[in-house]
Amino acid sequence: MSTPIYVHEYLLRSGVALNAVSQRRVFAGALICVDGGYGCVHPWPEFGDAPVEEQLRLLGEGITTPVTAMALRCAEIDGAARRAGVSLFEELEIPRSHYSWSFATDTEPQMQRVMEEGWPAIKAKGFANYGETIRFLEGCAKRFETQGVRLRVDFNGVLDRLTFEKFIEFMPLRVYRALDFVEDPFPYDADDWEAVRQRWGVKLALDKGWKSGTHGFDAVVVKPGRRDWRLVAEKHPQQPLVLTSAMDHALGQMFAAYEAAVALAECRPLDFCGLCTEHLFEKDEFFERVRSHGGFLEADRSGGGLGFGEVLESLPWRKLG
Repeated sequence: MSTPIYVHEYLLRSGVALNAVSQRRVFAGALICVDGGYGCVHPWPEFGDAPVEEQLRLLGEGITTPVTAMALRCAEIDGAARRAGVSLFEELEIPRSHYSWSFATDTEPQMQRVMEEGWPAIKAKGFANYGETIRFLEGCAKRFETQGVRLRVDFNGVLDRLTFEKFIEFMPLRVYRALDFVEDPFPYDADDWEAVRQRWGVKLALDKGWKSGTHGFDAVVVKPGRRDWRLVAEKHPQQPLVLTSAMDHALGQMFAAYEAAVALAECRPLDFCGLCTEHLFEKDEFFERVRSHGGFLEADRSGGGLGFGEVLESLPWRKLG
């Protein structure tokens, strides 16, 4: 007899769209509980995932998708730790992260936070109107010039090569000097990406297309809640990994942080991560417990495993299937 799966569906809310390919501000997902361990099912239909209702229907029939397979893996790891009465973060160090910029929040308080707390880098979504992105980055470069804060931008592939080259060409010198990398500037093509790197001297980070990636990039972005970073590291042993949350539930955020901490302990080459995303969403009982300061994410240890013990136990759960 298979172990029963229990489900709690949730909605997360953000003040603004979180990337260049989505205009949503409400995000549906589900927590699962299997044998006392918890996982997070947080699909992104914009990137080809089935909606959460379909994910759960298939899971109830014993069919897993990449999203639910990782949620089950998370629940297995989490449950083992909870049964042992230990936090998954015992003797592990969560690697440092960049600051994920929120365009739903006033600029000045975020500028002050980045400077006062000493964040090493910021990452912002890029807009199809690249001029808007240049103006934003110029404001950051001016403000952070003496602090040495690096600038990262993710276009989610919404530009084409010609437009991206204009973006670099028209960029003020102070922005160019502060630029750390550009993630998915336009759909991946090895030769085109390599040509752009060589011509403009910019670093590129690959997210979409990592399976077929051969050259033309300097780092690989991985969301541990969506795929096993070990497979990516095996495919790209020379490039550092940038491990990020999937901009999902706080439990999923902590799973990404755990996997990043394991990668750091195993001495995998890592760049600054993107694990501190709790401020992008409206506060709830979970996000209230998540804090990050200067790029360092603090783990919640309540109840062992990935934390949030009494909050998880107090939720209404229904049996799947």
